[in-house]
Amino acid sequence: MRNVRINYAVVGAFVLAMTVALIVVVALLTGRTGATDSYLTTFPNVTGLKFGTKVSYEGFVVGQVEEIEPLRGDDGTTRFQLKLAIRHGWPIPKDSIARITSSGLLAAVIVDIKGGNAPELIRPGSEIIAGGNANLFAMMSDVAGQVSDLSQTAVKPLLAMLNAEIGKAAPQLFANLATLSGDLAEKTPRITSDIQKMTGTLSTQVVNEANAQRMTRTLDNVSQLTSGLEESRHKLDGAITTVDKVVAGNRDTLDATMKDLRYTLQTVARSIDSVTYNLEGTTRNFNEFSRQLRDNPAVLINGRRTEEGPAKQ
Repeated sequence: MRNVRINYAVVGAFVLAMTVALIVVVALLTGRTGATDSYLTTFPNVTGLKFGTKVSYEGFVVGQVEEIEPLRGDDGTTRFQLKLAIRHGWPIPKDSIARITSSGLLAAVIVDIKGGNAPELIRPGSEIIAGGNANLFAMMSDVAGQVSDLSQTAVKPLLAMLNAEIGKAAPQLFANLATLSGDLAEKTPRITSDIQKMTGTLSTQVVNEANAQRMTRTLDNVSQLTSGLEESRHKLDGAITTVDKVVAGNRDTLDATMKDLRYTLQTVARSIDSVTYNLEGTTRNFNEFSRQLRDNPAVLINGRRTEEGPAKQ
């Protein structure tokens, strides 16, 4: 009897221990392992969020989502208010921002709080500023919605308008095409005949044997001229080579000649003023002599002015 009681006690203790362990595991899984503070935040879209979604602060898990409540605005839009249960006493600066994000492409969605730098902290029960979603699927959903709105409000009306305009202009367009095709059909034989005539004229008057011979002679003359220019270039190169040799063989004489020429030019430059002055005086005397000779030609014979030939004023 005593052994049976011991067995019952052991089984009871084991069941009680397993029950406590189960409660602890459930508490760990839900994140409710201690006292928490409640905070609020509001998002226009809560894709992937539910009760128990983790709440992190700069990537560190500090709580979970306790409640999601839809709020209808005066403008007809619906926003969702989240109640966050965060570890008691966890400091959250007032300029912190809450975002819906995920750590990877296939990772679960969480609410991450990006800490601010304000010295003042948010009090429990107050609202945390909500930022834009950093969830890839949410952004893709937003983009898809915008594309759908664009298709409904812009693309479809544009296509309808183009369809209506094309329907209105189609008869006139087809009539113009029919007229154009008729004109082409009527004028095509004449255009073909003109092309044949032009081809025959080119064949008989331009591309003929005489012009081909003239072109051949012209090309031969150009070839001879090119050969002559090539020979002249060779002769010029030979002459330049000869001059170079002559200059190289008489470099001392040329240097002496250049020195003498420089000395002569320097002497002329020093005496040019006096030469110019004397030349100017001689020019004035010659002009005076010419004037006296025109006034009285006898001066050339007598050396003085005659009475019959008074000087002109």
